[in-house]
Amino acid sequence: MAKADQGYTRARSTSSRGGGGRGRAFSTYAREATKDELAAFYLRHQLKGILDILGESPQSETAMVIRQGLAEEYKETTMTKAQIEDAVYTDASRDGAQALLGNERRTAMAQEAALLVDTLASATRDREVENLDEGDWLDDPVALIADGSGWGEERMGAREFRKHVSIAVDNSGSTHMASTGYCAHAMSVVANSLLEVLYTASSQWPGVTWDAYSFNRITRSHTSRFGRQERYELVRQSLAQVVVSDPLRTDAIETNLAPLIERMYETEEERGLLGSPRLDIILTDGEFESQADADEAAEWQRRRGPGVTTYVLNLCPETPSEVALPYQFRVIPLTCVTGDEHRKEVDGEGLRQALMQIVLSEMGK
Repeated sequence: MAKADQGYTRARSTSSRGGGGRGRAFSTYAREATKDELAAFYLRHQLKGILDILGESPQSETAMVIRQGLAEEYKETTMTKAQIEDAVYTDASRDGAQALLGNERRTAMAQEAALLVDTLASATRDREVENLDEGDWLDDPVALIADGSGWGEERMGAREFRKHVSIAVDNSGSTHMASTGYCAHAMSVVANSLLEVLYTASSQWPGVTWDAYSFNRITRSHTSRFGRQERYELVRQSLAQVVVSDPLRTDAIETNLAPLIERMYETEEERGLLGSPRLDIILTDGEFESQADADEAAEWQRRRGPGVTTYVLNLCPETPSEVALPYQFRVIPLTCVTGDEHRKEVDGEGLRQALMQIVLSEMGK
């Protein structure tokens, strides 16, 4: 196992609720509603949260199963009307706080998405011009614009441009410890922001696709068929009231790269992406399991074929590692964890800028 992973313990966070009181409209509704009406409101809120995670429609068969399960769960509950009201209020307060905190992030995301779209447009224009004979566009620019072979028609370039981006976040035990500034949280936040940028840009450039992963001893997919299967299984376990132990306690004691690259290969094979342009960004604290694992990862990387560029962003380059990653992985040291032995923190803004710089550079190729 990686040296620092074995010391992982799951920290319990505590929080207190403060701030303004219930809104008048909800207070009035809660006072006048029956317990069953209030419970129905709460169950709808719970159902929406689950369906948002799964990406399912409220009219789908999965939604019907979950709705029935929640209803059965409520029938067996001993919650009072006051407790249900408090649960609704807690969820609403949390959602409201997240919305306020997310405004600034969404603004930055929109700006970065626009920058990425501009980069894609420029890259495609360059390719179109390279395909012309010297002097053609100077001799007859009007004809070039009219027939879509020159600068005037970007939609043609959008269809031609293809690049698949894979984002992977190290979720091993060492990333949840003070020695790394609890960098797992910062890496997840920055990765999610980048995925939002890619999602926004892909609405104008359908050739831009992506996948998201987290890895430690095993690899978890958060997109593609593999991700859907894992989410469905979690919902089924929840509805069946199956107690699932904290996966970090069993899986975080190792940091394996080979299962991650293997899962990338399987996903790309299923989607027909092998051989097409692909970009990987792996966020890690630099603690990998063994040289044998790294060498196996190199073999899976070879099977992925040409067209893959893989960056490994090491947030803790000052920590010595006994594992040397093969040449197929471009390791970039980032001094993102700052502070002293008593308090460490992650420079999330520096990490975000590093990711965007890599993506913009690679998308322009």
